[in-house]
Amino acid sequence: MKNYLKNSHFIDKVKQNVKVTGARLADRHLNLAVTGLSGSGKTAFITSLVNQLLEANDSAELPFFSVVREERLYGVKREAQPNLSLRRFEYERAMQALDAQPACWPESTTGISQVRLHIRYKKNRGLSRYFSEDALLILDITDYPGEWLLDLPLLEMDFAQWSQHCDQELLSPERMQLAGEFVTLRDSLDLTAKGDELALKHIASVYTEYLNQCRSAGFQLLQPGRFILPGELAGAPVLDFFPLSDVQVQQTSQRGAVKGSNQNLLHKRYEHYQEQVVKPFYTQHFKRFDRQVVLVDCLSALNNGRAHFNDLQRALNWLLTSFEYGKSNILSRLFDPKIDKLIFAASKADHVTPDQQSNLVKLLDSMLHNARKQMQFDGVATESTAIAAIRASQAGKAVHQGEDIQILQGTDAQGTPIRMFPGDVPAKCPGDNFWLTQGFDFPRFAPPQRLEQQALPHIRMDRVLEFILGDKIR
Repeated sequence: MKNYLKNSHFIDKVKQNVKVTGARLADRHLNLAVTGLSGSGKTAFITSLVNQLLEANDSAELPFFSVVREERLYGVKREAQPNLSLRRFEYERAMQALDAQPACWPESTTGISQVRLHIRYKKNRGLSRYFSEDALLILDITDYPGEWLLDLPLLEMDFAQWSQHCDQELLSPERMQLAGEFVTLRDSLDLTAKGDELALKHIASVYTEYLNQCRSAGFQLLQPGRFILPGELAGAPVLDFFPLSDVQVQQTSQRGAVKGSNQNLLHKRYEHYQEQVVKPFYTQHFKRFDRQVVLVDCLSALNNGRAHFNDLQRALNWLLTSFEYGKSNILSRLFDPKIDKLIFAASKADHVTPDQQSNLVKLLDSMLHNARKQMQFDGVATESTAIAAIRASQAGKAVHQGEDIQILQGTDAQGTPIRMFPGDVPAKCPGDNFWLTQGFDFPRFAPPQRLEQQALPHIRMDRVLEFILGDKIR
């Protein structure tokens, strides 16, 4: 009986792989990466994207999504979990939170999850439409913690290089203030002494607390990501390491690591983390993506100040080096997939007045200028936009000093009405003088209350759908 069940499971898996391979050969299968650092709104984005597609023929407002505008969409349905080893994306739970009284935002991502959608539509071009009018596109979306993303560049760094990188980050006065206890313990550690697992575990826990304090303060460029969200690795020795100071790196490089010493243990654990944690995460997920959405919360960084804004910009450019970019063809889609279309989306566009949304897009472009040039050179189609996956405010007008101005209207988490002008958004990365005089305060709105069976309100999700899927469903 056991052999029968085992063989049955194997046959089902082979059938599934054959279906996916056939779909990829026919260009009818798409793997979408929704990328974003902590707080950028990934869970809300995926929830809205699924909701807009499921409700596309009913209550969703998608005028720029061509397959809907041309009335060629037959329907969209959710299919069984594609990878049985991963969690199912909790779309229903997210919708329950948004439908609660009062409504609340879905919980943030804490692990990897997936959702698969089948999109059935009517063809409007190509010879194949003469043989069959309808077609099916399989869309797989993977959700994962933003904190884990920043570990990917560690694959290109040895322990000494990573330590030197982290030591450079501590030059920031804001970070150094949070790192006081860790620095004291790290600098007092005898690296040549026999490995003391309890001492290393304690220092690693203090380093983890430092990372969590940085995260609470609004910093984004934090490694290792599993220290903040360990998942199944909580308590495992693989997380009991930490970066050394530049001085310690120089000293240890001259004399070498003594086998069994504290220094030797730190090196081994870092290398194990690279090979057994970061590399499998990369090879199992990121090397299979075809399209990518990069969500960026520029507004929170502006609210938090210059150090946090600069930190976000460095973090974004850091993580974008970890993806495979370039033009795809039939063979590359099967054996060496590369991301060929990428959209940068400034999230929470409903937290600024409509007249400031164009500046928000320009600010985002300014932050990603160098990384975007390289992608375009590699043949990747890119676009920038400002979105609200779930619109939580309405635009209004008010009179200020005798002049009409645009304002935002909504409610806070306690249900208190908010009516305000949050401020102007800079059209490029701000200089030093900007931070001395900036006067904006971007609010945090509660989710909107909506009617049952009504699609989630949004800003420009139809443009995002068209960019991601438009060329695949014609």
